[in-house]
Amino acid sequence: MGALTGQPTRRALPGVALLAVLVAGACRLAPAPDGPEAEAASGARTELASVDEAFRACVDGDPSDGLADLDALLADAPRDPDALVARGLCRWARWGDTADAADVSGAYEDLSAAIAAVEGGRRAHGTALDQIYNHRAFVARALDGSWVRTLEDLDRAVALAPIQPTYVLDRGVVHSYAGDSAEARADLRRFLTLADSADTERRAVVETLLDRLGPGPADSTARAPAAS
Repeated sequence: MGALTGQPTRRALPGVALLAVLVAGACRLAPAPDGPEAEAASGARTELASVDEAFRACVDGDPSDGLADLDALLADAPRDPDALVARGLCRWARWGDTADAADVSGAYEDLSAAIAAVEGGRRAHGTALDQIYNHRAFVARALDGSWVRTLEDLDRAVALAPIQPTYVLDRGVVHSYAGDSAEARADLRRFLTLADSADTERRAVVETLLDRLGPGPADSTARAPAAS
């Protein structure tokens, strides 16, 4: 999914490979408001279109070309959250090609700067704060090989959007990777509660993963035959 337009892209973005589901959310341009805010919103959409064009160049072509455009945009607006997110994801895309650790650290820094800008009052038109945390979660894993910061960011994403099934699913899968079967089962079952019934592919994967995890202690106790 494209980080800013929700369109398919050639390169994968931060996410859980096991599920073959990209973490990148289907973000859309904000709809134009009526009234006195309309002119300002139009300018924001024009800027976002430039960011999106540069991002598309990153994921569908040579990341260095898109990064050069994003560097230019950020030279004029260094705290623009949308451009920071796009550059962070472009650096991630280039890391997939080059395995250069500097791109991973740069991606983490850009996403962290975007989070700081939004939490400091800047408006992100293309990517919600919960999505930025979700992107950064998996960049953190590539950065230090640990699940600790990944789970911290997924906790923040879930706290910001508690009924978003994707974040709960991502966290559940990460818990399973980290060896915490109890938390994994809890999140995967929660995903099944939150997910649309039409989401058959992911629901089937989650059911399979739950079977592999096996029943928890409470389940085993409930299923045990009564003593005679």
